[in-house]
Amino acid sequence: MVIANGLSIIWLDTHIGVIGDYLGFKERFKSNLQAIANMPPNGINELIYYFENNVAPIHFVSTSENALALIQYHTDKKIVFISSGALGKEIIPTIVSDYPRVQSYYIFCLNMAIMAEWALESDYDSVMQMFDHETDLLLALVRDISVDIIKLGRSYMQVNDGENARKCFVTAETLEMQANAINICRAPLMTRLQLLQGENGLIAQARQLQQ
Repeated sequence: MVIANGLSIIWLDTHIGVIGDYLGFKERFKSNLQAIANMPPNGINELIYYFENNVAPIHFVSTSENALALIQYHTDKKIVFISSGALGKEIIPTIVSDYPRVQSYYIFCLNMAIMAEWALESDYDSVMQMFDHETDLLLALVRDISVDIIKLGRSYMQVNDGENARKCFVTAETLEMQANAINICRAPLMTRLQLLQGENGLIAQARQLQQ
């Protein structure tokens, strides 16, 4: 995994189930996606599987207590925190106050207007993104992590480590391509792929360092 040693992702939602219930989570995604035209559930599964095996594991929890326990356990990692709206309102003030290594928050909620007002009043809006569908949340997370992986790859380039740089850039490329494949209702986002691909792209530059 290209950044697993420095990143932990915690997803808190009552409906997800017990810790480690990955298959149940995927089934929930399948169920929710069946009503959406042209949205391939298999693509969602493949993206989650690739993300967990090549980027960082996603820790699924169903209670605030378990979420805090994981945050306390991962003392050496930056943490991305994902939550439903109701649980997020309960736990995020504690996290912001006591655990500054939690670097960003993604909220899934049906009433985004109420959550947005709460975030603004609490001064959380600069570190929080909100979504009313889980797929949009997942795609935003993947693309944000892709940016971080590219930055990590560039840092390897600066110390002439072409092998690890190439791994980062190829991982980011795969995430971007899979996100585009899933999000077929919208035009594909090509900015980062254009940066990564081609004769003068970052992947080619990293390979040149290996020679």
